[in-house]
Amino acid sequence: MAAGKKVSWSLENLVDFEVAVQQSPRVDSEVGRRIRDEIRAENLSDLPMRRWGFKEWLRSKKTGAGAKVVSVTRLLAVILLAITFLMGIGVIRGIVTRVDGNSSLNIWVLLAGTIGVQWLLLLGGLITFLLARYWIGGVGWLKDLLSSVVRNLAGKISPDTWRSLIQGKGKQPSALAWRLTRLLQLAGVGFNVGLIAGLFGLLWFTNVHFYWESSLSQFGGESLGKVTRFLAAAWGGGGLSDAQIAGLKDVAGGSGGENWDAFFRFIFAALFVWGLLPRLLLWGLAVSKERKTLAALEFQDVEHRKLWREISRVERTVTMEGMKDGVVLLDVGGLGIATDAIRPFLLQRLRVNPEKSFAVGILDESEEREAWQAMKEAPCGVVFLVEGWDLSPKQITALIARIRKEAGADTVLRILVMGDGIAPPDADDFKTWQEFVDGMRDPKLECVAFEG
Repeated sequence: MAAGKKVSWSLENLVDFEVAVQQSPRVDSEVGRRIRDEIRAENLSDLPMRRWGFKEWLRSKKTGAGAKVVSVTRLLAVILLAITFLMGIGVIRGIVTRVDGNSSLNIWVLLAGTIGVQWLLLLGGLITFLLARYWIGGVGWLKDLLSSVVRNLAGKISPDTWRSLIQGKGKQPSALAWRLTRLLQLAGVGFNVGLIAGLFGLLWFTNVHFYWESSLSQFGGESLGKVTRFLAAAWGGGGLSDAQIAGLKDVAGGSGGENWDAFFRFIFAALFVWGLLPRLLLWGLAVSKERKTLAALEFQDVEHRKLWREISRVERTVTMEGMKDGVVLLDVGGLGIATDAIRPFLLQRLRVNPEKSFAVGILDESEEREAWQAMKEAPCGVVFLVEGWDLSPKQITALIARIRKEAGADTVLRILVMGDGIAPPDADDFKTWQEFVDGMRDPKLECVAFEG
């Protein structure tokens, strides 16, 4: 596969990759050389290059963990679908009672036990997800339970690796968490299909008497009419009129007549629209989110960036499209190094040309406006000129945030780390800068060591 072709990642690939990164991050010399040769032959931006390079590296690191995880989720999907389908049938059978020797079903109990309970569970699940997501960094107790089952059945995956897979990386959502969401919603689909099938079978094979009267006055015919009209509004229906509800009572459970036909049309439509349809939509949303998450993998975690440096054997750079090569040079540390002294390195190594330079921290108001405008117009972004020993994370983070605000989120930023004078930085100092840059997980932020 050529590097220029679009690379697709699957959940199986992602699990294999994360396991391989933790267990065996070594790069075979032949594999690394082949990847580097292919990269040099292509004109790719950093992200497609990285996605392709990691996919090629993974070919030599198959762990089998991804296949096991995917197989387990598929098996669980079938099991959950079968179990919840039977549960739906069981619920219908369970709410049928014997009144005067006849099989009878209270309409209030039917609505509450099928639609009402489901929406309480849906709302409870949403609240649990929000609390788990924003307060404790989890995924909710149902998905957490399902996650434990999948992990135990799929074999040994280290807790740290599994946690990163289930919670995502940085701001990157988790494809595995969306797969578990698919399973839960598929269970909901099975349950609702069971409800509909169970009710249909009950009416087909059994003479069921329906009733709605209750000892509590608030659950009378008028309230039932309001509830049915509210539910029917979802598909543009009118629900049951007061006359139809009164007619149901008059027939005393008989199964003929227009009143009962209207009720049967309503109850099956309500089970579909308020029960099955939301689950189908949520299942489809989870499928879409999983695919989008896999299509948007950026591989900006610290371990990913270290691995990529080892694969490429060069400092991280962003290949810019087109022939323009102008950048703005910002002297962050006040080094006072002449632009011409480092221009050859910038041209040869980074393939960029410093068109304008500014000193950060000593700009007057007019010069600052000129600097921001120059950054917006620079086709290849900004190069920070910093001294290796002088790392101030707070200052650099604030400066990057300001540039992102003024020049835009797509501006390419490179940090050129210098030593004393026009010399390479100390290895430990540069490593500190690399760790700082890696920790920011910014795909448009680069860190390069000056070479004399």
